[in-house]
Amino acid sequence: MTWTDRVDRWTRTHPTVLDALFAVAIAALLGPPSLDILLVADSPAWTLWVAGLCGFTVLATVALRRIATQAAFISAGLGMAVTVALPNTTVRPAPLGLASASDSMEIPLFFLPTSAAYLVLLYAVAARRPLRESLLALGISVLGALLCTARTATAYGALPTGWLTLLLAVLALVAAVAGTWVVGRFRFDRRRRLADEAAETAERAAAGERQRIARDMHDIVAHSLAVIVRQAEGGSAIASKSPDRAAQALSVIAGTAREALADMRNTLRVLRETESRPSLAGIPALVERVRATGVDVRLTEQGRPGVLTASAAMAAFRLVQEGLTNSVKHAGQCTVVAVTITHTPNASVFVVEDDGAGAGERPSLPGTGAGLNGVRERVRAAGGTFDAGPVDGGFRVRAEFRVGEQGASG
Repeated sequence: MTWTDRVDRWTRTHPTVLDALFAVAIAALLGPPSLDILLVADSPAWTLWVAGLCGFTVLATVALRRIATQAAFISAGLGMAVTVALPNTTVRPAPLGLASASDSMEIPLFFLPTSAAYLVLLYAVAARRPLRESLLALGISVLGALLCTARTATAYGALPTGWLTLLLAVLALVAAVAGTWVVGRFRFDRRRRLADEAAETAERAAAGERQRIARDMHDIVAHSLAVIVRQAEGGSAIASKSPDRAAQALSVIAGTAREALADMRNTLRVLRETESRPSLAGIPALVERVRATGVDVRLTEQGRPGVLTASAAMAAFRLVQEGLTNSVKHAGQCTVVAVTITHTPNASVFVVEDDGAGAGERPSLPGTGAGLNGVRERVRAAGGTFDAGPVDGGFRVRAEFRVGEQGASG
């Protein structure tokens, strides 16, 4: 974890600290000029004290804008309403560094720079509250802008009267309010869109994980049960004639069941560790287990495997497993199954093909084709190509993984 990740995590777990620091920064920016105006204002002391307290209230609510958005906005709104209701004050422009033709000028007390912090609260409501509440806040703010314009019209020293000047003042205040609200709603919609996208991504990941587990469960159960059924059939047929071979069949059944149980336990752990996943090294043992059922399985491997990703190796193992399972389920006792693995510098090819001999001698075990569909999905997800179908009276499944075209997942 980098230091930026640590900072991001800390800020997410301590939002009030950042809000307080932001409020302090706003106060440091707007507080001193507001205090300067109050110090040179010519008004009753109570008026200046009330204006100062209202300005402090508006600044303080900035720190509460996220943890108590409604209460902060209401407090700031009341503070601004009181400030607008206060009588105008007279200030001397020279100490403030302002140019004026007269020695004094009349201004409304909501001209204090602290009033600008109200827009921060409006933004917070627009960005964090539902549309109805944010529209109500917008309406209150627009009404406040109109009242401010009306009060400004009475301050002859601050703004010359005249319909054009008042119209521009109204437009400026309403534009500031509406612009702040629009930016806040944009932020609200963006946060909601990101949350929806995150939820959709998580749902897709969960669905993909469920499909993956379902494929693994099918591969394990279908293969193991096919081997167990064939061994049980063969063992029951020869039990009276050859007890030794029947005992061997029972031993294979027990071993297959134990392996299937272990594989199912690994699958139910969602296969988080890569070392628990099947790989190319497990193919010979897989072939031997099927060969022990009496099926003539011939494994041929040429070349050395190149760089296969973990997902490609697992897909190859499942392809061989499914191909052998289909041969055991649907072909006869005299079937010859050839497992051919060919590695070249550019690709690795895996083929499982049976000749279909004796397919009519014994009823095939039921199957829905879900196994081949699952293998097809695995192979394609790993960046390989897959095909399966009848060939010369038998059946063949084939997958090819080319170097540089394999998926990175795994």
